[in-house]
Amino acid sequence: MGGEKETPWGRYEELRPERLAEIVRAAPVAFWPMGLLEHHGWHLPVGFDGLKADRICRRVAERTGGVVLPVMWWGSGGGHGAFPWSLYQSPEAAAGIIRTTLRKLAGFGFRVIVLLAGHYPWKDILDGVVPPFESEHPGILVLRGDETDIAAPKVRLAGDHAAREETSMGLALMPELVDMDALRPGRGREAGWRGGSIAAALMEAEKVCLDPADPCFAQLGEDARKASAGRGEEGIAVLVEALAGRITAHLQGL
Repeated sequence: MGGEKETPWGRYEELRPERLAEIVRAAPVAFWPMGLLEHHGWHLPVGFDGLKADRICRRVAERTGGVVLPVMWWGSGGGHGAFPWSLYQSPEAAAGIIRTTLRKLAGFGFRVIVLLAGHYPWKDILDGVVPPFESEHPGILVLRGDETDIAAPKVRLAGDHAAREETSMGLALMPELVDMDALRPGRGREAGWRGGSIAAALMEAEKVCLDPADPCFAQLGEDARKASAGRGEEGIAVLVEALAGRITAHLQGL
């Protein structure tokens, strides 16, 4: 009995040159998770956006083959810059890195590039950078967006910030990094909160919980305590299936 042929994939930074070349010949797919270092409530890691995108990309790569690049952490936007531990960069700096890297990936022979934005405001930067690149490289399929729209119209997952939806995905993708017991009243100084002008900085985001003593501090969306791994896994499975299908179809047409 013959076994199924292994789908070659790997993490870019871990691969030697010859292995990178082998994978690109067999499955010329580059996955680039787009994240941010940003406060995600008391219960999620500050790198949640990038970790979420990275682990979804890895699941798709296991299906299609390809290379998963290191997370692009240095983004901007989203209204949480005043929260402790958040590190925002200028949109211009981020756009420059994206533009240069896309051109390099094309030159290396990748024919599918997946830009999965775990941090939703990445879409504003990508909308400015990607169309000119697509015009220059019409043979390359670029899939860009966050989990709510990268596989649209077939798949549209719900999104939020550190609330029920993202927490459900966290419980499915990285349960070892999620602490639901941290969602309790009276937090603040113990987790790095020193007060400040967050309320003023978020005047336009009234739905974000601004009380550090509230279990839902920094959340935007339905209470994270309603999250479940099953809910997260259900959506992730559908998304992975849709993305793998788009990528496989494109590769078969090359």
